[in-house]
Amino acid sequence: MRRLLLEALNLFQGPVWASHSNCRALVSHNRQFDDDQVRALIERGAVIGAALDAWMMVPGWVRRKTTPEAAGLKLEKIVEHIDHICQIAGNTSHTGIGSDLDGAFGREQTPMDLDTIADLARIAEMLRARGYLEDEVAGIMSGNFIRRLREAWK
Repeated sequence: MRRLLLEALNLFQGPVWASHSNCRALVSHNRQFDDDQVRALIERGAVIGAALDAWMMVPGWVRRKTTPEAAGLKLEKIVEHIDHICQIAGNTSHTGIGSDLDGAFGREQTPMDLDTIADLARIAEMLRARGYLEDEVAGIMSGNFIRRLREAWK
């Protein structure tokens, strides 16, 4: 997978983004981006959207067996993935909320403190509690994706 991403980035020189993926450093799976892949995407100006599918957020998740309660899965886990990307980038410009909440799964596979889509707003509070500034939080919550779309549509 790593080789394929790097080949794709070399072949396509246009704008890129990763709509919903998390960090392999936190959850080891080939669908997740390793730190070198994150760096390659950052070099291309990409925004990486944090995914809220449980197996992508916590290690050891087994579909249809593990529960959010048993895994202690709360929204704070997605903030760890977002923060990891920010630490690699050295800024907050390359991450956002990708969600992956499109109906392919239900509450059985999402953080236990995520009852409605409105609860995503709590991610902003969690980022502020970690010391992120208001403009950084606004970028992560939506602004980074909006900026990237405007850049691509020029």
